[in-house]
Amino acid sequence: MVEAQERDAIDKGVKTLWVIWAAMLVSLLMYVFICHQPGIGFKGVGGTDFPIGLLRNIFFGAGAAAWFMAYFMRRSMLSVRAGISKPKPVERMVKWDAPPYIAKYATAVIVSLALSESIGIYGFVLFLLGGGFKTLYTFIGISALAMVFYRPKREEMERLVMAYKQAGEESR
Repeated sequence: MVEAQERDAIDKGVKTLWVIWAAMLVSLLMYVFICHQPGIGFKGVGGTDFPIGLLRNIFFGAGAAAWFMAYFMRRSMLSVRAGISKPKPVERMVKWDAPPYIAKYATAVIVSLALSESIGIYGFVLFLLGGGFKTLYTFIGISALAMVFYRPKREEMERLVMAYKQAGEESR
């Protein structure tokens, strides 16, 4: 069971991560807002022979790779193994009196959210190159879905706390 002190640290860490998550979602909305501004007049930088379709397919592949990479990176970053030293970000957070599980979870969430955000940036870049609103909305939608999928979850952090406790007991 999670103790009261740990519960307070978890609440503080999750609140901070929710603010970061919300800010990243707002940035997706800002991309759409920027693209809808009148007078911008983006008709694409390439001529009629610019391979926007090829670039769209490449970015779809990169977006799919980013989604899967976020999943596997988050999964590996949240694994707890007994007897393995703490990574550098965890050591720095421990010096600031933050529990190591918060630093580990925050790192995993921010990395997965950043990779998810990159999918929306691909759509923004394609729009600027002349890909159109349909392409922009598709990439922004996929990015938003990924960000909802990888949002901070209190239950995950509590499982990480329990795993840290269990690994600490096994190493004794």
